[in-house]
Amino acid sequence: MNIRGLSLETIPPIFTPFRFFLSAPLSGILAAILLIYSGTDIWLTRWNINNLALTHLLTIGFMLIVMLGALYQFIPVMTGQLIPGSKKLASSIHIMISLGVLTLVTGFLSHSRIFFILALFFLGIGLCLFAGSLLPLLIARLQNQLIVFLLRILYLVLMVTLGLGLYMLLAHAVPSLEIDFRNYTDLHVLWGLAGWIVLIIMAISSQVIPMFYVTPEFSRNYLKMLSLAILITLVSLSLYQGGYIKALEVLLTLELLIFVVYTLHLIGQRKRKIADVTIYFFRLSLVSLLVGIIIWWLGRYLAQQTFYFLLAIVMIYGLAISAITGMLHKIAAFLIFLHLQKLSLSRPTAISLVPNMKQVISSQNSWIQFMLFLLSYAFILVSVFFPQLTVLAGVFMLLSFSWLAYCLFQAIRRYQKIQLEILALPEMKMSI
Repeated sequence: MNIRGLSLETIPPIFTPFRFFLSAPLSGILAAILLIYSGTDIWLTRWNINNLALTHLLTIGFMLIVMLGALYQFIPVMTGQLIPGSKKLASSIHIMISLGVLTLVTGFLSHSRIFFILALFFLGIGLCLFAGSLLPLLIARLQNQLIVFLLRILYLVLMVTLGLGLYMLLAHAVPSLEIDFRNYTDLHVLWGLAGWIVLIIMAISSQVIPMFYVTPEFSRNYLKMLSLAILITLVSLSLYQGGYIKALEVLLTLELLIFVVYTLHLIGQRKRKIADVTIYFFRLSLVSLLVGIIIWWLGRYLAQQTFYFLLAIVMIYGLAISAITGMLHKIAAFLIFLHLQKLSLSRPTAISLVPNMKQVISSQNSWIQFMLFLLSYAFILVSVFFPQLTVLAGVFMLLSFSWLAYCLFQAIRRYQKIQLEILALPEMKMSI
């Protein structure tokens, strides 16, 4: 493991990121239950209310919540600066976003304006608190200019994605505000899938892959130029219509292909050839992006509803959730190891109590996770063509998210148990 360049003195309290990590799989479990309940109806149309509810359980309830927790962890370690107010605000932001997801999903399922209004309030407050707390770091001059540059790009893309979503939510809450939902939804999906999801995975991968798999470092110029190019292309696609659209779509395709090929190339150069199942999550994620590009171009010419569903599954479940699931297995184990090791420094006899990462979340548990995820992913894709398999797909999805929750809760219980054992040992007295 390569931890050079990390500022380990500024790591936040373990429950700052873990409150996000532990709650996120619960949204995935709710999404799986909804998929089982919906059955074949889920594939009738992209505007199906169950479809909209399931999508937002996965994107906001799982993906966004995990990524907020990851940012609370990564930003201090990479920049040497805690997010301002993180100790006080993280809990409030987590509660607000969680309530926002639940009320939004209830609004879709019940068609009730009051729940859309509540969702707008909770999500709006939670996201404004997070955006406001992050802003001082983004405008400050910090040592790690690369990660700050990437965070600034991510910040802009996330604000546009969420802004479009909140505007449509406002239209649901206030029906008199008539908007073109199809056009705004397409823009929301474009910025969310091709923008935020790709860029957040690019930023996280650039730190996680070299650190845990001992690959060559990502090129600083590559990360800066590619992230900026994707941002400019997304802005252009949103503003321009007519003859330039096709050229811009080709340009975005090339940018995404460069990301896939470059990252797979670096993974292939890893120095640690020891079998590590979590690397398969990242490979599956990148291959899914490649497949998503193909599906998107086929869908452009065939214009069938099936291609929309396939694209959403491949980009959300295959690209994003596979990478996030693999990351959680690594990050959760690393954080527990790191915090226990730091705690044991003042108690030399406690060092033997600190477990290594594979003792926190075993390779066997990670393999089970990968197989359950792979089965759920395969069955969800197949169920688009054979809707009678939808319930089975939902069952495997339920098992996958439930296993993830089990692994994370088991890991944090192990942390609490060993923490108490370490604190029970005598501290080393410093002689003057």
